[in-house]
Amino acid sequence: MRDMIKVPARESVSSRQIEDAIHELSPDKRTAFLQETQKFPCLRRIPELNKLADSIVASWNLEPFSLSSRRWHRIPCERQIGLAFFDPKTKSLSSELTIVECRNLSIEGVSFFHDMPILSREVAITFDLEQTEREFIVVSLAWSRFSKAHLFQSGGRFLYQVGMDASLSETG
Repeated sequence: MRDMIKVPARESVSSRQIEDAIHELSPDKRTAFLQETQKFPCLRRIPELNKLADSIVASWNLEPFSLSSRRWHRIPCERQIGLAFFDPKTKSLSSELTIVECRNLSIEGVSFFHDMPILSREVAITFDLEQTEREFIVVSLAWSRFSKAHLFQSGGRFLYQVGMDASLSETG
């Protein structure tokens, strides 16, 4: 039988000690957020992403860490966004603006629901639906799936930001 070791009683850990340890062990998330969004400054205006940059986030996923390539946490984002097909050769929008429903968002990418299949690997999205001048982020779509509710869900990584005028008409 093993001998029991007596551990001397300690005072409880204060919240200040925890905050100091978190600050010491993790980089400043606000600075990292600003660095990561240099290519996509329009993301800085999204309240959900600002909350992510200013908070501590923990998640428990079933996928092994070694298989995950995500550096930033995904957050739910239930808002309408605009989607337009993007021609990578001419660097221009090649369709009307379609309204889709954002599902998840991170500093590196997005997923969204839509009702028609997307036949292109690159699309442009905008969060500026109420603005007269819109900024678009080009997304490289990596996956798509079809649900029992007869909706598609697609997602991918942000490539770069482009500014476009609001000459596109909206469709639903």
